[in-house]
Amino acid sequence: MLAPGSGLGCAYIDRNGLPLDGDTMAGMEGAHMPAPLHLLDNIRPYPCGCGRTWGCVEAYTTISGLPHLLADMLPKYPDHPLAKSSAPPKEKALSLRGLAQKGDKLAQEIFDFQAKAMGLHVANLAMALDPQFVVIGGGLMDPESTTPEFRSRYLRIIHETARPYLWPAQRAGMSIMPAALGELSQAIGAALVALYSSAP
Repeated sequence: MLAPGSGLGCAYIDRNGLPLDGDTMAGMEGAHMPAPLHLLDNIRPYPCGCGRTWGCVEAYTTISGLPHLLADMLPKYPDHPLAKSSAPPKEKALSLRGLAQKGDKLAQEIFDFQAKAMGLHVANLAMALDPQFVVIGGGLMDPESTTPEFRSRYLRIIHETARPYLWPAQRAGMSIMPAALGELSQAIGAALVALYSSAP
């Protein structure tokens, strides 16, 4: 499961319903793997809240990176209202999801870029983990916050970007799908793990 929001939540759940923890409880900390910048139009490495400067995937797929993406893409749209706005960068960034759902070209380009970055990350993780299902959660998949058209476009780009990099058997057998419970998926999943872990 990959859940883009303020950061990128990542989890790998096995057939028993339990997460991959790792020896130091750092298993599936996939948000801070380096993004393949050469496949993302050689975009510059964005700084990440974790302190790394190599271009963490999180910085290209979540709210945390939106101010950087907006700053880099806005010069292509000099007449855009955000180019003339005196609002703080974070406020401008937080307006993008609503704008994208109204068909704003700049906002759509930014979320298309994030979906492409997520698709490459899906392919990267699939090579290591070979999952049957990839669930995309977080606020972008929340039915109360986004339109069906927005979610469909985002998921389509993830799938189209990941597919060429998957092994042939994965292309036929791996499914990329939205979280059925929207933004609550992570919380409910964590509660179920706690329940399973404490059961006698």
